[in-house]
Amino acid sequence: MFRTKKMVAFVAACTLIVAACGSDDSGDTAAPADSEAPADSEAPVDSEAPVDSEAPVDSEAPAGSEAPVDSEAPADAGGDAYVLDTSECDDDATAPIDGPLKIGSSVPLSGGPAVLFAPQAEGQRAYIDYYNAEFGGIDGEPVELVTKDDQYTADLTVANVDELLFDEGVHVLANIVGTPNNLAIRDDLNDQCIPQLWASSGATAWGEIDAFPWTTGLLLAYPIETRVWAEYAVSQGAETAALFYVNNEFGQSYADAFKEDAAAAGLDIVAEEVIDAAESGAPSAQMTNLVAANPDTILAVPLGAQCIAFKTELGNAKAASPDFDPLVYETGTCVSPIFWQSVTNGGADGVHTSINVINVNDPAAADNPKIVNYLAAFETSGASGDPADPTFQAGWLAMALTVQNAVTAFEAGDYSRAGIMTAARNIDAAPDLLRDGLTLKMDATDGYTSEGAQILQWSDADQALADVGEVSNLEGTLGVAG
Repeated sequence: MFRTKKMVAFVAACTLIVAACGSDDSGDTAAPADSEAPADSEAPVDSEAPVDSEAPVDSEAPAGSEAPVDSEAPADAGGDAYVLDTSECDDDATAPIDGPLKIGSSVPLSGGPAVLFAPQAEGQRAYIDYYNAEFGGIDGEPVELVTKDDQYTADLTVANVDELLFDEGVHVLANIVGTPNNLAIRDDLNDQCIPQLWASSGATAWGEIDAFPWTTGLLLAYPIETRVWAEYAVSQGAETAALFYVNNEFGQSYADAFKEDAAAAGLDIVAEEVIDAAESGAPSAQMTNLVAANPDTILAVPLGAQCIAFKTELGNAKAASPDFDPLVYETGTCVSPIFWQSVTNGGADGVHTSINVINVNDPAAADNPKIVNYLAAFETSGASGDPADPTFQAGWLAMALTVQNAVTAFEAGDYSRAGIMTAARNIDAAPDLLRDGLTLKMDATDGYTSEGAQILQWSDADQALADVGEVSNLEGTLGVAG
C-alpha cells in the first residue's frame, strides 16, 4: 500500500499492518505489452505493440518548451470532454507544480525481461533528454525522469512506486510495463488521485474510466487487435481457430477478447493451450495438441522470450507434419525484431503480427518528413539505443505524451496533477510516427487511447515484416469499460 500523508500518520498511531494491494503475476488468469519480455515479461508499445514515437511539431508551448505531439485537446475542450472529479482528493492533487516536473516509471531492467524492456527505458530517457535539450523544459524548468527496475514482478512494482512517490517526490507515474504490474498499483493511485499515465499494456481494464479515472493505457487495445485478426482470418477462408496464451492477466485478456471476436466472426475455437509465465522451455506438448486439432488459424500470445520459443516449435511442427499449415498470428507485443530474427528453422516465415507505427527502416519511406524529424530528434537526444525498435519507440512515445499533457495543463492555467490528468483524459493527438489515418484519442465516451492497427507478415527471405492489406482504424468503437 502506498504511503499517503494521512496513512503514515495513521500507521504511526495504530501500528496498522497493511498488505500489498492488487494482483501479482504468478499464475493469474486474467495483460501490455502490455509490453512483454523474455520468460516472464510483458511487452512494447504494442512494447506489449508500440504506439509510436515523436518529433517536434509546429505548436508552441510555454516558456521555451514546445508541444511534442501534433495536437491535444485542451483541458476545457467542449463536446464530450471528460471532467475530472477532484472533490474527494487532498490538496496535493490540485496544488500547482512548483519546480521541475518529476516523472516516475517502473520497467524490467534486469533478469530475463530486461532483454526486451531495457530499450523501452532507453526510449523514455531519450525523449526526456531530447525535450530538455531542444526546449529547455517546461516554464524554464527541466523535466526529470526517475526509472526503477521491477524485473516484471508486481510486488517490486508496488515497492518502486512507493519509493518514487515518497522518496523521489515524483508528480506522475508513466509508462509502467505490464498488465499485472499496473493492476497492482491502480487502486491506490486512484485512491490518492495520482496520475497513472500510459500504462504499457492494452488490457481492457484501462477503459474503466468511471472507477479509475486516474489511469490511462497506451498500447493498442487487445480487443481491437484480436478483432482485426479474426476478421482477417475469416477473409482468408478460416473457419476454425485455436488459442495459445500465457497464463496470466496479459494472456487471459487476449484470450477473452479473441473468444468474443471469434464468435462474432464465425470462427469455431477447437483448441486452447496455455503456458506458465515463468516457463522458458519449448512448448512441445502444447504444439502437439495444436497439431492434433489442426485449426485453420492460431492466435498466439506468448510472453517475452516465449515469442521465440513458440515460433521455433511451430517450425518443428511444420517440418514433422507437412499438412499442418495454419494462418498464425502472434501478439503485437512480440513485434520487436529480436523475436523474429532469432528463429532460424522457418517457424517465423509467414507468421503475422501487427503494429500502429510507421516502419522507420522502410526504404520506400526514407524521405517521409515524419521519419526524418523523428530521427533528427533522436540524434538531438544523444541516445545510443535503436530508434527503429518498437520497444524503444514505446518509451519515447509515452514520455512525449506525458510531457505534452503537462504542457497542455500549463497552458490551460492548471499545472497540477489534476490538470495533467485532465489533459490525458481529453487527448486528441496524431504523433509523427503513428500510421497515417490513426489517432490517439480519448474523451468522456472513449476510454481507449489506441484503436487501430496494421497487420504485418514476416518474410525469412527479406528478414523483415511487411504490411498486409490496409490499416484498420476502429477509433471510438470500444467506448468505455466497467
